[in-house]
Amino acid sequence: MVSHYAQKLAAVVFGGSIYTSTDAGVNWTERTNAGVQDWSSIASSSDGTNLAAVEFGGFIYTSTDAGASWTERTDAGSRSWWQIAFSSDGTNLAAVAQPGYIYTSTDAGVNWTEQTNAGSRNWRSIASSSDGTNLAAVVSSGYIYTSTDAGATWMEQTDAGSRGWRSIASSSDGTNLAAVVLGGSIWTYA
Repeated sequence: MVSHYAQKLAAVVFGGSIYTSTDAGVNWTERTNAGVQDWSSIASSSDGTNLAAVEFGGFIYTSTDAGASWTERTDAGSRSWWQIAFSSDGTNLAAVAQPGYIYTSTDAGVNWTEQTNAGSRNWRSIASSSDGTNLAAVVSSGYIYTSTDAGATWMEQTDAGSRGWRSIASSSDGTNLAAVVLGGSIWTYA
């Protein structure tokens, strides 16, 4: 994950550690205080100060000091977390687990809400607009879903079709999306 300033970077290794860089990737620091885990995704606020990482078969972890220290967020539960997304200010988060629900937080990951209105599906990826209001998520071998109210309600986007979706990205205002199909194409939606 790249911060808005492009100097602060964060990366995770599945079965390894979290790494951060403050010089656009020239040098990296291993954050062993987060432990060696099956990390599947990391997200960053635009200034790179707030980070959130998800562990496949484990917990969500947050950092408010650019990765120097980490807090395990057990209130979200131990799940097969796939991906996490942040608003640019680091306040609003959204995460997906497979199989399971979408979870959102409006307090930088301290408390989490299970969005049961999104349904229990094989969620694979989630993306957020910079203000955290517009969310988009994909279901593995399913549809793309969008929310314009920070995850309170969701709309199935059947015009994109049911595919083997693997990842989704959003523009800062949430109106333009790009999604990737496993072994297939990149799809755009505006």
